[in-house]
Order: sequence, then structure tokens, then C-alpha cells
Amino acid sequence: MERKFGVATKAIIRNKEGKYLVIYKSETEEISPNEIDVPGGRMKFGEKAEESLMREVDEEIGIKIKIIKPSRVWGFVKDNLHLVGITFLAEFVSGEFRLSGEHTKYEWIDKEKILKGDYPKWIKEEFKEI
Repeated sequence: MERKFGVATKAIIRNKEGKYLVIYKSETEEISPNEIDVPGGRMKFGEKAEESLMREVDEEIGIKIKIIKPSRVWGFVKDNLHLVGITFLAEFVSGEFRLSGEHTKYEWIDKEKILKGDYPKWIKEEFKEI
């Protein structure tokens, strides 16, 4: 079995009203299909982390963001994949939402709803850090 290693970037995006963007994965996604997510994805060879994040956000949801700061470094190993990631806090700047085939819907949500609701542990950890 071939082992794979990758680096990913993710964005916790805040709007002017103080709500945060979450998206929902499609059933065809490789990691955690049909689950809540935040925009982002794997870096391409030679990309800077911030460039990767801006590209992924544009590809997945079609908006522009302003990156504020890194908020969390994370990682996991699943089967033959080892993934390390950097999550950034960002602000919504502009754009009309258009979802790629990777996701089925999006919503703006209060941080407290994530922290107190029935959501996966990893996303609660992401929101604790901001």
C-alpha cells in the first residue's frame, strides 16, 4: 500500500455580522462525506500556504477573503494518508457564492452554536481557537 503525505489549509471565515461560514461535504468526498466542513484543501507543490487557501476558497465557494492570522495547526493519519493542516482566521471580502461539486450547501452560523451543538470534535476544536 502506497503511503501518501499532504499539507492542507483551511479557513474559518467571519462576516461583518460576526457569523462564521460552514459548508457541507457531498457524499462523494474522500474524507468524511456528508459532514460539516470549512473551506480549504490540499496545497500544490511550490504553493505558499496563503496562496493555497485563497485558491481553494475561490474554487470551492467562489468568494474572496482577507487572511487575518493562522489559528491552528492540526494533523491526522487515516489508512495510508498522513495529512498536516494549517487553519487560518479570515474575513469575507466579496463575491457571490457558488458551490463546487465537493459541497452541497453553506450557511453562516454563530460560534456558540458550533461549540455547544452536536458537531464533530474537530470542528469544535477549530472554533475554540478563534
